[in-house]
Amino acid sequence: MMQERIYLDHAATTPISATAREAYLQALESDYNPSSLHAEGRTAHALLDDARDRVAFALGVPRKNVRFTGGGSESDSLAILGVARASRERSRRRILVGATEHHAVLHAARALEREGFESVVLPVDREGRIDDEVYRRELDERTLLVSIHLANNETGVLQPIAALAASARAAGALFHTDAVQAARWLDCSLAALGGDLLSISGHKLGAPKGVGALAIRGEIPLEPSIYGGGQEYGARAGTENVPGIYALAAALDLAVERRAEAAAKVAALRARFEERALQSISGLHVNGGGAERLPNISSFAIPAIESEALLMRLDLDGIAASAGSACTSGLFEPSHVIAAMGLEPTLQRGVVRFSFAPETEERALALAGEVLVRAVDRLRATR
Repeated sequence: MMQERIYLDHAATTPISATAREAYLQALESDYNPSSLHAEGRTAHALLDDARDRVAFALGVPRKNVRFTGGGSESDSLAILGVARASRERSRRRILVGATEHHAVLHAARALEREGFESVVLPVDREGRIDDEVYRRELDERTLLVSIHLANNETGVLQPIAALAASARAAGALFHTDAVQAARWLDCSLAALGGDLLSISGHKLGAPKGVGALAIRGEIPLEPSIYGGGQEYGARAGTENVPGIYALAAALDLAVERRAEAAAKVAALRARFEERALQSISGLHVNGGGAERLPNISSFAIPAIESEALLMRLDLDGIAASAGSACTSGLFEPSHVIAAMGLEPTLQRGVVRFSFAPETEERALALAGEVLVRAVDRLRATR
């Protein structure tokens, strides 16, 4: 008999939903070049326009202020590099980023240093929250852009984006937030958050990989990320991925419709999962457990355990989890997120992340908890 598999790595990639798959296949039937003037091109363009309208509505911006991209990392890069390279304000050359940001943000800010900009990495407290005192001190008349995520991809810890964005605006700086992990669970309207630019990714909310979006509030010049044609209002050349974009709009529609119910259900599941783990595994620490978090992520630090060995044991026993960001977890090095939070070195190497979806069942989580306890016991016994 084939072993049951339990997928608990939705923060890395969510399986495509039936709704998004149906939308993708529908658009695939008319997957012509939307820039063409013939009837087939106009049909594809109509699908693209419809998707842009729906994404714009969900993110609280006019339709002309949505730029479709190849994913969350490209969206982050377009926001940060695009704003900086298009800026003509020679007195504003500072970029502020949080220490626990996705590498797409951190590396983009670092790249700008080679172009004469200054990047400032803002520290976080032990729960992963931006140090407000340092933030206000660093935010000055030289700051061009701030980029702080709405929710961390490894711990789920939330940042007070509305307050942070208001401070940036008062200082005359633009504010970008990476909402890639949050879009399925929280209101990501720029009107609600108060920022200027916001990034999302399709495969974090039930759409295919290879598609994302950048929402922009107002008229903000962006240097293109890709040169060529005039697609995406000149911000990203290349024929648009109409089926992927149409599937992204369908997945986002579904996420918004079911957001409140899904968040409540998954938060309750996570609470029980964490309670059982804390009771059964000595020394276990919930990363960011004292902060407000997304409902679908549990990040544990377990003493006397190596992440690589634990993940291999879990996988053999049918559980798909991760050590943190799927973009870097293959390296099996201590996470920059966990290190920035000041976790003791003995705990940093024993981090495992479980992430859930609205479809995750109580029975599956209970079984995963039992498997986790057994795996930890076995590994500790071999030390």
